[in-house]
Amino acid sequence: MKNIKISALLIIFLTACAFAQDFSKVDELMGKGIDVKLFPGGVILIGNSEKVLYKNAFGNFTYDLTSPKMNAETMFDLASVTKVFGTTMCIMKLYDEKKLDLKDPLTKYFPEYEFGEKKNIKVIDLLIHESGLPAYYSPKPDESRETVIDTVLNKKPVYGKNSKTVYSCLNFVTTMLLVEKITDKAMIEYYKENFTEPLQMERTMFIPPVELRKECAPTTPELRGVVHDPLARALEGKSGNAGLFSTVEDLSKLCRMILNDGVYQNKKYFEKETVSLFTKRYSARSSRAIGFDTKELHGYTSAGKFFSANSFGHTGYTGTSVWIDPERKIFVILLTNRVYPDDTASIRDFRPAIHDAVIEAIEDL
Repeated sequence: MKNIKISALLIIFLTACAFAQDFSKVDELMGKGIDVKLFPGGVILIGNSEKVLYKNAFGNFTYDLTSPKMNAETMFDLASVTKVFGTTMCIMKLYDEKKLDLKDPLTKYFPEYEFGEKKNIKVIDLLIHESGLPAYYSPKPDESRETVIDTVLNKKPVYGKNSKTVYSCLNFVTTMLLVEKITDKAMIEYYKENFTEPLQMERTMFIPPVELRKECAPTTPELRGVVHDPLARALEGKSGNAGLFSTVEDLSKLCRMILNDGVYQNKKYFEKETVSLFTKRYSARSSRAIGFDTKELHGYTSAGKFFSANSFGHTGYTGTSVWIDPERKIFVILLTNRVYPDDTASIRDFRPAIHDAVIEAIEDL
């Protein structure tokens, strides 16, 4: 009887080994990225709708090897990943609760502004980057948050609405202001109440307190735990285009919730139909979904060549990205501080390579 039990355990062990995924190429690429100074360090997490498949941290906070080591709890400035895992989450919640219609004009929410040429811009136009607004606006060092907001709201279109796609941070600053109009509270508070607190995302926040800044990966020698994006920084870190800090563990909860049609640990955050609507390509004019981006079918894509055509996600300027493949039910969270120390390194080629390596490991290609 004892021998039978040992044999059974051996079979289970060998079976597990046979199906163990080899992520050594992912490790190799992350190490090489550090060696050639694409980034001082980074953390990667690969998961599916049920669990974490792989997680590892590489390198240091800076190129000084005596600086802190990266670890799974390291907080990163997410940059534009904020647009989807911060601002878009709030819009999805309001849509779910029927507190806004995506086809509502902005004038419905900002009647005090004489929008003129902007009077026909709808909520959806902001989220798919077809509003006509300029791509960016760099505030002067002495501009107050109120002045910056007023300037953004008064910016005139620079192209015809829905005539083309121009990725714009101003779209998502405006979207944040829309959330605040509807909820009558700061978006960062609404986000905290509806997502970070119920999901127990204890290391996800706008404006990390002083005591947590030492646990944030620096983006410049001067910026650590303070948002890198100049526009978001002028907005005191309370912005819709950038400013969210998080970890791979916390972001994995949002990814798993989305893969499970809006449900995480038996709590419903979104209706299934809402998740489907926001994460699928909106039109043939671009790769944009609603808030999210989707995988480009031709040419360059940071998701690599193996992620399915229905994949969606977003990248962040600081060296961050999250991609979700709904067909395989997997996600990849890659967090680096590639802008440190002087914003000269590029991870354009690295991004698809790491995602290809993930799929090769999972499917033994």
